[in-house]
Amino acid sequence: MQATRKAILEILKEWEQATVDELAEELKLTPMTVRHHLNVLKAQDLVITTQLRHRQSAGRPCQVYTLTEEGNDVFPANYDGLADYLLVAMKEEMGSNQVRQIFRRIGQRLAAEAPDISALPLRERVASVADFLTDKGFISRWEEVEGGYALYQFNCPYRRVAREHGEVCEMDRALISQLLGVQLKRLNGAASRGEHCTYFVSGDLTSNQK
Repeated sequence: MQATRKAILEILKEWEQATVDELAEELKLTPMTVRHHLNVLKAQDLVITTQLRHRQSAGRPCQVYTLTEEGNDVFPANYDGLADYLLVAMKEEMGSNQVRQIFRRIGQRLAAEAPDISALPLRERVASVADFLTDKGFISRWEEVEGGYALYQFNCPYRRVAREHGEVCEMDRALISQLLGVQLKRLNGAASRGEHCTYFVSGDLTSNQK
């Protein structure tokens, strides 16, 4: 990112809000130059004008700039590191099996957010689950294969954490199993450094057919 625009974002992150004149004074630039960079940042949805502030002296009110959500996301965040510390502490405190149970319960709770698809044929349930997972941040695909269906999950949102803590994957297994109403067989997973997770859903069992 261009240095002046990066500096503007850093100031807004620290101050929470600022006017063109305040930014110009801090950066030792002309208001016209600052306004140009702010217009570029606005076009990129990184800053927004939220209010007008009246000047102490005569003149029109001046606009106040703040960061958007996208602007805040420009700054580094170490969510993976925090999750790693939490999972290490949890496993030390309660053991891996109990942590797996926790993630299974989380998966079941997530399943409760999905529409009820229990009355649909298995093929339509698989398609609905793929759409639901995509809405949750995955890139999910499915296809018919010999004996049933394959469900592929790309772009796992917590892939890095899952590589060190395979217990996290129990959440997906429980989520998908509850939505489909069947037990799954995982053929490969991102936790084992695969490119994606693949689940096999058998279409031969009588209990699967509705």
